[in-house]
Amino acid sequence: MTDGTALREAADDARREAPRRWWNQRTATAAGTFAVLGAPSFLLYAFAVLTPLGLCVVYSLEDYNLLSSSGRFIGLDNYRDLFSDPGFWGAYGFTLTITAFLIVVSNAGGVALAVVLNRPSRPFHVLRTVTFVPVILSGVVVAFLWSSILTDTGILNSLLHSLHLTSLQHSWLGTARGAQLSVMIVSVWPMIGFATTVYLAALQGVPAELLEAAEIDGAGPVRRFRHVVWPLLRPALAVNSTIMLINGAKSYETSLILTGGGPNGATDTGALQVLRVGFTENRAGYAAAVSMVILATIALLSMAGAALARKADR
Repeated sequence: MTDGTALREAADDARREAPRRWWNQRTATAAGTFAVLGAPSFLLYAFAVLTPLGLCVVYSLEDYNLLSSSGRFIGLDNYRDLFSDPGFWGAYGFTLTITAFLIVVSNAGGVALAVVLNRPSRPFHVLRTVTFVPVILSGVVVAFLWSSILTDTGILNSLLHSLHLTSLQHSWLGTARGAQLSVMIVSVWPMIGFATTVYLAALQGVPAELLEAAEIDGAGPVRRFRHVVWPLLRPALAVNSTIMLINGAKSYETSLILTGGGPNGATDTGALQVLRVGFTENRAGYAAAVSMVILATIALLSMAGAALARKADR
């Protein structure tokens, strides 16, 4: 009897220990996998992202000199100077304007072109390629290309002159409103091709059975798109909007090449201000503070967009 009790107790102990041993084995396996596969990636991420971000936070609290690689702690003075600087608010406002323009126009144009180009015939395949060409060009190349079109003696004004439409000739980059509109159009031009490609990929995943069922039920093209296609394109909308948000917030090369931030700072952006103030004026602390404000704006807008997407899904 005693031996039977001991055996039952030993069996109970073994059953209790089995989950613990299984958990310890899984933990050891996960730790080993992370050490082999995850650690190098994490170290690379820490070196390329976390370390520069931490340094940016530190520099934004200092009066840092890039030439001497030294800084003096000044607390939040850079942020106080930044928020009281009309030049910063002008650049910040134009950055938000470009970002909103990119999100709205690229998504609207991308959806429209994707619907038109979503055909199996060869000519439409060629048009898809043509649409994507601006995406593979660098921002500098795009800006130089458009600068030859939009300058006072550029292709656009020369074409209008040859067509005897001199009343439509304009100093596209010489006025504040014209320069801002030009920078926004040039910035959105390649992004429409990118958005079109993403929406085309999403359209390929729309089940033909759903469209056929909606057509049998009497739904026209507009209702089919609104109630069947568009809900399935929401992930593509989220991807495009996030990419456009980031591109708009860090935009600087178009303004730099087309207008240099002018006229009178009308096309100055936050990223261009970071470049000019940090490297030309050697005010790295102020530039780091501008960078942190832009980063915070991107984070807040991204979280707001994600919350709206979740609400729409519900």
